[in-house]
Amino acid sequence: MKISTRGRYGLRLLVDLAENHQDHPIALSQVAERQGVSEKYLQQVALMLTRNGVLVSVKGAGGGYLLKDNPSEILVYDVLDILEGGLSFDDPSFGTQTAIRRCLHSYFYQKLDLRIQQLFEGMTLADIVQQETFSYSI
Repeated sequence: MKISTRGRYGLRLLVDLAENHQDHPIALSQVAERQGVSEKYLQQVALMLTRNGVLVSVKGAGGGYLLKDNPSEILVYDVLDILEGGLSFDDPSFGTQTAIRRCLHSYFYQKLDLRIQQLFEGMTLADIVQQETFSYSI
C-alpha cells in the first residue's frame, strides 16, 4: 500500500493546522504557501475532511479552516481511512474462494491490516506535532 497524494496532503494540512493552532481560522492559501502544495488540491482534501467531521470551515472575510477537535483527539488512522477510502490490504476482488486466497486472507492480509491499524490508531496529530517542531515542509 502506498499513501496517495490525497492522504499525504491531508496529513500535511492537518499537521500544519495543529502546529499553527490559533483561535481563528487559517486560510488554505497560507497552508499551501507554507507547504509548497497546490491550493486547489488542498481545497478538495479540506472538503473531504470537513464532510467527515475533522475540519470546520468558516466562510467570509477572515475565513478558513479550523480543526474540529483538539489535535490529541484526532487519530491518524481515522484521517487516512477517510482520505484513502480504507486502509485494508486484503484482496477486495470477489470470486471463487480458492485455498490460496483463504490462506493469504487468514495468514497474511488480516495480520497486516491489524498491525497497520494498531500502529496508526494509537497515533494522534498531537503526537506528530510534539515529535518535532516543524519549521519546514514535510
